[in-house]
Amino acid sequence: MKRYLYIFVLLISIFSFSQNEVKISADTNQVFIGDIINLNILVNSSKQILWPDIEEVITPLEIQNLSSIDSSLVNNQYVYSQNLSIQQFDTGLVVLPQLPFVSFENDTFYSDSMFFSFLTVPLDTTNAIFDIKPPKKVPFNFAEANPYIYGFIGFILLILLLYYLIRILKNKDTDIEKVVELIPCEIEAINALKNLESLSLCEKGFVKDHYVQLTTILRRYFDREYDIDTLESTTDETIEALTILKLDAKLLSCISELLTKADYVKFAKSKPDTKTNNAFMRKSYLIVEDCHKLKEEVQDV
Repeated sequence: MKRYLYIFVLLISIFSFSQNEVKISADTNQVFIGDIINLNILVNSSKQILWPDIEEVITPLEIQNLSSIDSSLVNNQYVYSQNLSIQQFDTGLVVLPQLPFVSFENDTFYSDSMFFSFLTVPLDTTNAIFDIKPPKKVPFNFAEANPYIYGFIGFILLILLLYYLIRILKNKDTDIEKVVELIPCEIEAINALKNLESLSLCEKGFVKDHYVQLTTILRRYFDREYDIDTLESTTDETIEALTILKLDAKLLSCISELLTKADYVKFAKSKPDTKTNNAFMRKSYLIVEDCHKLKEEVQDV
């Protein structure tokens, strides 16, 4: 009876072993410190299992790569597989402990433990000590230097081009200033009035544009002749500035009348007739001529 019982227990053990099997394989078990050891964990089980937390179990070994867990069902057997790479920076013998695997029915089975030997890198003490080798001379390659040479040339050309353009613009501005300075303000104003008259804006229905340009010509003349800012001033401010200059009362009244009339045209949409337009055009010429004469008389005194 005991004999049969022993055989029965033995068969059960063999059957259980065949149902749950864990195999851990390594590409090597002896390396230098810092080198990598690649492992594969293969589990065959008749039941679904819970995979252990590998990172906690194999301490102090360091895991460098840890793959996901592959699982499949083959001939009613669950097959699990996982790859990992381990590393150690201390010398000596390190034990990979048994890994516990728990089935969904709370049956636990373990892998075999493994031993890994981590060695120090051997030092060559037989050779003599040599001086540090000098830097190796690399032959000059013109093709590699081309981008830098072309870039430098392009940079120089850009600087020269900018310098040339600045000189041209500066000389152009200087020439314009010289031309403006060479033209007396009264002649500039008379020529501008003649040009405005030749446009015949009033006859074409552009009365407002005519008076805008007319007052601009006169204000610019006052600016240059008397060195006062009237282009951005109102009519009252302009008359006040001219009054301070002690212009002739009749001339000042004529200027005030013309500027006021122009304001009516520009802002109140007044439309004077052709006779009035021509009269104010003639007065504009007289204003420029009389102002210039008075300026010369004051300078002579």
